[in-house]
Amino acid sequence: MDKKEKLKLKINEFIDKAVDKANEDDKLDYFNIEINNHNGTLQMDINMRYREKVY
Repeated sequence: MDKKEKLKLKINEFIDKAVDKANEDDKLDYFNIEINNHNGTLQMDINMRYREKVY
C-alpha cells in the first residue's frame, strides 16, 4: 500500500469514528473536524459544540 492509500485509509477511519461519536452525542449539527499531516504523522481533532437557544 502506498503513502496516498495509507493516508486515505487513516483519514476515512477517523472521519467514520468522529461522525459516529457526534451521532451518539446528538451533535451532528455542531461538530468540526481538523486533519493535519506532517511527514506522515497525522493530527486529527474533532470539536463538538454544545449550544442552547436562550430565547
